[in-house]
Amino acid sequence: MTTTTLTAGSTRTPRAGCTAPGPWLAGGHFGAWRAVVMLPAIIGGMLLMSALTAGLRAWGTPTFLLWLAGAAVVSTRWGERLAVRTAYGFRPLSGRECQLLEPVCETALARCDRPSGELDWYVQPGRQPNARVAGRHSIAVTDGALESFLAGRLPADLLSAVLTHELGHHATGATRFALAAGWLAAPGRLAFRVVLRLTVLTSGGRRPGRASCAVVAVGGGIAIAQAVQHRHWTSAGLLAAIAAALLATPLLDSAVSRASEHAADRYAGSMGAGPDLARALAMIGGAGVHQQRRLLDRHPGLDDRLARLTAGSTG
Repeated sequence: MTTTTLTAGSTRTPRAGCTAPGPWLAGGHFGAWRAVVMLPAIIGGMLLMSALTAGLRAWGTPTFLLWLAGAAVVSTRWGERLAVRTAYGFRPLSGRECQLLEPVCETALARCDRPSGELDWYVQPGRQPNARVAGRHSIAVTDGALESFLAGRLPADLLSAVLTHELGHHATGATRFALAAGWLAAPGRLAFRVVLRLTVLTSGGRRPGRASCAVVAVGGGIAIAQAVQHRHWTSAGLLAAIAAALLATPLLDSAVSRASEHAADRYAGSMGAGPDLARALAMIGGAGVHQQRRLLDRHPGLDDRLARLTAGSTG
C-alpha cells in the first residue's frame, strides 16, 4: 500500500456525492468578526506598545514598527508553525502517529476535497478527546483524542467526522486572523494579567470576587459622572468606551465563537459527516463537550448541537 505524508502537497478528485461548501460557509466572516470583537484589546495593545517604545527615543519608532510587523510574520506559513508551537503548545506528529492517523486525516480531506499540502497536523496537550484549529493551516488533536483512537475507544469514522468539523472552521475562516490579532492584543492582555495578579496579591491571595468587581464598576461610574459634571467630554467618552468594551467584548466573543461552532457543524453535515459527528459528540459529550449554561460559554450546548445535526441529516 502506498502512503503519503500528511504535510506533503497533493491533489485529489472530489469524492462522489461530495457537495462543495456554499459561499455562506466559505466566506471567512467568522474570522473577520472575531478580529472586530478584539479591536479594543488590539488598540489597547498598540497604545501600550507605543507608550513603552516612546522612551527608547531614536530606537522607539523602529522597535514599534518591528513589533507591528510581527502580526504579518505570524500570518505566514512558517510564522504560524512557530506561533502555534509557542503559544498553544502544539507539537508535530511523530512518525508512528502520522502513519496511524494518516488514513483518518485523508478520509476527512477527501470528503472536503482539500489537498493535504494546505494543512499542518499537530498534537495538543489535553486529556479530553478533542481537536482544534489555529491560523490558516493548523489542525491539532489532543493527547486524549489520540489515546482514545489508538485504544479503539474512538472509531476512525467518528474521529474523521471530528476532523471534518475542524476543516469546517478553516472553510469558514474562523481562525484566519486570530494569530495576528492575538499578537497585537498580547501587550494589553499581559498588562491586564499583571494588574489582576497584583490585585490578587494585595487581597491576600484571593481572587477578586463579585464585591471587588462591584467596587470597580461603581468607581468607573463615578469617574464617568464626574467627567460629565465637569464637562470633560473627551475623558467621559473615553471612559465610557472602555467600560462598554470591557462589558461587551467577552459577550460578543463568546457569541461569535458559538455561531462559529454551529457553522462548522453545518459544514460537516454538508460534507456527509453529520451523523458521525453527532455520534462522536454524544460519545465524548460527558467529558470534552459541555452544556451551555452562561452567556460567556464559547461552545453551544451539546443538546442544541445534536438537535441541529440530527435535523440537518434528516431534513
